[in-house]
Amino acid sequence: MCQHTLRRPDLVSHQGTVSYQGTASAVPLSRFFFIRRADFRPRGAFFFRKLYSAKVCIYVLLCIALAIPAALPARAASPQTQEKAPDTATQPAEQPSPAASQPIDLSDEVVRDVLDHLQRGIETHDLDRVLDIFDRQNMKDFAQFQDQMVAFFRRYDSIRFRYQLLQVTSDKDSGSAIADIDMDADPSDILPTPQRRSTQMRFQLKRSPKGWKVVALKPADFFNQ
Repeated sequence: MCQHTLRRPDLVSHQGTVSYQGTASAVPLSRFFFIRRADFRPRGAFFFRKLYSAKVCIYVLLCIALAIPAALPARAASPQTQEKAPDTATQPAEQPSPAASQPIDLSDEVVRDVLDHLQRGIETHDLDRVLDIFDRQNMKDFAQFQDQMVAFFRRYDSIRFRYQLLQVTSDKDSGSAIADIDMDADPSDILPTPQRRSTQMRFQLKRSPKGWKVVALKPADFFNQ
């Protein structure tokens, strides 16, 4: 064993041991150096281990904080869907409105709507609009009436058509209406002579899938005079 000499005055070294002055006990030299090395051991590694542990904890907390909001909407949406399911199951099927399921009866308002189309079609020379109020399939001599209206529009340029509804009668799917008709027409000749026609016209109407249509009118030659 080699002898070690210490500079501290309060320590006295012997062979293999170190003793403090004034004490009777001796401490082994190896134990003494072990204690001193522990005192001077570097603390950098311990600091970095603590720092790494703190980073890991912060990362885990961030992951949990980001995962919680993403999970909340899914949980909140699921009860709503579960609550809506019974509503759709218990909700009765939609029933058609009475206006859509029941046909409209013939009334003054319905007849006025038909005659308004006739008035606007005649005054604007709109043949399609005039013919639209008539039932092409159930009206007798519809083709002849169509040719009559084509010739009428060729003879007259300016036309003023007025009506006054007098009476409306209805019987299930058919009905009739009586109206006073006044018409002023200016011929398309070089020297036009205005013509005025007045009559009491009777319209025979019938219900169709597209509504009430005219199937006959009297006098039938009113537009051919």
